[in-house]
Amino acid sequence: MPTWNLNGYVSQLERAGYQVETLFDGNVSIAFLRTKLAGYDLIILRTDTFVEETFGQFYCSGETINATTAKTFADEISSREIKIGACLGFSAAFLQHSYPMNSLRDSLVYVIASNSNLLSSVFLTAGASAFIGYDQDFTLSWGRIDALSTKLLRYLAEGFSVKNAIIQLFIYLHTGHGRTADWLTPTWSGDGDYTI
Repeated sequence: MPTWNLNGYVSQLERAGYQVETLFDGNVSIAFLRTKLAGYDLIILRTDTFVEETFGQFYCSGETINATTAKTFADEISSREIKIGACLGFSAAFLQHSYPMNSLRDSLVYVIASNSNLLSSVFLTAGASAFIGYDQDFTLSWGRIDALSTKLLRYLAEGFSVKNAIIQLFIYLHTGHGRTADWLTPTWSGDGDYTI
């Protein structure tokens, strides 16, 4: 799902000295997640999906999940060939057991999706230093998640550690300008002292 403020994400990271590469939709395949993430210091995955354990391991948008499609997906996963292009979401079990990731180098992973903290163990086990995610359900069409993410990236770009960036964001959201709305609160796993 496209962001209304991609420039807000990119400008914060470029200000911190990062060369930013943006990949959309089909360019973020299972193969990419397994083999290409090791080349990045900061990984931001933004998807309007659910992280479900329904039917064993995965949730696919655009396909009705019933006994027939679940068997089709299971057959494709066991043969290590996913042909249905609508698979947008995945669970920790899906990545751990069906498509384990290659080793990630020292990096920060930020997953902007409902209940994304369920994926933290997968990325940390693969070698990420820190993980930022959410415990709540939300939709990306709610534009405040982009405003929140841009603010979080700003704190990280200014040199705050993962832990302190989230603390600063929390303070801003609950005492500053942001207190006028209900906000999600990201959490971290791994090395809270990690900086970008």
